[in-house]
Amino acid sequence: MASNLITTKELYNVRVMGGKNATKRIGKVRAFVYHPKERRCVGIMVKRPDLLWMFHRKDLFVSLDGFEFEDGRVVLSDDSKTRDKAACKAIDVRLDDCVIWGGMPVITESGTTLGTVGVVTFSLVTGKVESFLVDTGATANALLGTRSVPGDLVLGFRRGIGCALSGEYEGSDENPVLGAILVKDEAAEIAVEGGAAEKAGAATAVAMDKAHTAVDKVKPKVNEAAHAAGDAVNKGAYATGKQIGKATGMFSEFKEEYDKARGPKPEKRSADEEALAVDCVEEDTTEVVPDEVSKKKPAKKASQDSASEGIGRAVGSQLKAAGGMFSAFKEEFDKARRDD
Repeated sequence: MASNLITTKELYNVRVMGGKNATKRIGKVRAFVYHPKERRCVGIMVKRPDLLWMFHRKDLFVSLDGFEFEDGRVVLSDDSKTRDKAACKAIDVRLDDCVIWGGMPVITESGTTLGTVGVVTFSLVTGKVESFLVDTGATANALLGTRSVPGDLVLGFRRGIGCALSGEYEGSDENPVLGAILVKDEAAEIAVEGGAAEKAGAATAVAMDKAHTAVDKVKPKVNEAAHAAGDAVNKGAYATGKQIGKATGMFSEFKEEYDKARGPKPEKRSADEEALAVDCVEEDTTEVVPDEVSKKKPAKKASQDSASEGIGRAVGSQLKAAGGMFSAFKEEFDKARRDD
């Protein structure tokens, strides 16, 4: 094997094979057994299938030197001294005194409960525990992460604290025997890592940093564009004002030309003159000959036509000037915009 270190997660529920050619199905890995006083794993518990699916069979204890982990399977050796009572005698332990760490409470020397024992990393050769993860529940682990406690902070299994034990030392309902994994107080100071909250916080920090960087890059361009737009507006306003000034003079000239072409305004008559004009009209009852009427009408029309032509010429000249003014206005505005 490339490395002697392995985790309980890798071995848990793995198929166990045996026999001469390792083709006989023995069962599956159910649990890991630890020394009652030392921080080391001494073997595994193999759950065997019920006989004929009816008769329950006890779990099989196999010491570390009694199996190999190959191609994702646990392969047992042919040596019977590595199993059950013979194995316990070989390693000088009582199986009933040994401890299954999985799920046991983790308590510091000062009495602080950190959680329960989760995944344990140990050596397949010596069984020495390198580290273990403190489990605080599936939801808390996923959200907040887990704490990894190094093996040198583990003081071992202690009775009298923690949760009630089962088996030979469970005691009575009123006075249960308690047990827990005792660790040094430094374990409580280990940071929790790997949770979704931590990853989300890191992602948020990165996103915020990218957002601030993008804003900082955009700001100079925005300010430059606003400044340029302001200059264009100022230049355009100046050109507009300049042309409006010219237009004001042009409309004044237009009014003067129009008044000149129309001729002098008739003077306003007084009330006495109006009354006298009415009397003159009433006294003039002479009958008008149709030929005379027809002769007078063209003269009046001719005078009207000449006046209209004069006004038309005045309006046309001013409109021509106005057309030039609007062309000049457009040229000034386009020039101000190009200068930007």
